Amino acid sequence: MSKVRLEALKEALIEQDQKKAKDLTEEFLRAGVQPKDIIDVISDGLKLVGDLFERGELFLPEVMRSANAAKASLSVVLPMMVKEKAGEGRGTIAIGSLGPHDIGKTIVSSTLIADGFKVLDMGINVTPGAVEDFLRNNEVDILALSILLTSDIDKCANVIERARKVRSGIKVMVGGAAMSPETARKIKADAYGRDANEAVKIARELTGRR
Repeated sequence: MSKVRLEALKEALIEQDQKKAKDLTEEFLRAGVQPKDIIDVISDGLKLVGDLFERGELFLPEVMRSANAAKASLSVVLPMMVKEKAGEGRGTIAIGSLGPHDIGKTIVSSTLIADGFKVLDMGINVTPGAVEDFLRNNEVDILALSILLTSDIDKCANVIERARKVRSGIKVMVGGAAMSPETARKIKADAYGRDANEAVKIARELTGRR
């Protein structure tokens, strides 16, 4: 299938059209498009949505609708990807956003799944207590946190501190608009990832699976 045709899925995300996104994904899979290629298009589309938001061309409600369109597409393709990657066993990652929207989290999650990681989604607006409870009830190798607002940096530091009280050996990777390598070190995260591709490289390194 041509790259031009695949671009229609990216346009569906920008248009915030859940039905179109899901229908196109099903069509692409029937036509033999590889799940990873579809996930790449979704990631590219969400990155563009994020850029439009930063430029003031889209507003938060529109961003949320775009994220929901991406989730509609992912609901079709991810089960196939998980099945395809089930034997690779790279490790288990719990991922959550400290902010109110999850575009970055969705991009990173899909990319990690495409690389063979098991990803457990903790959702948005995660709290230190919720993370503690989650880690008590799930075996996790890496805790991944998205921090969008500078006002959430101290909260993130608290999340990390309390997470390590539950699982002393857990590795923590962080990303998002409020993060930088310096800030990540300050809050005692193990690693900072600038984007989804870096997140995959970091996750491989932290689990010792290159």
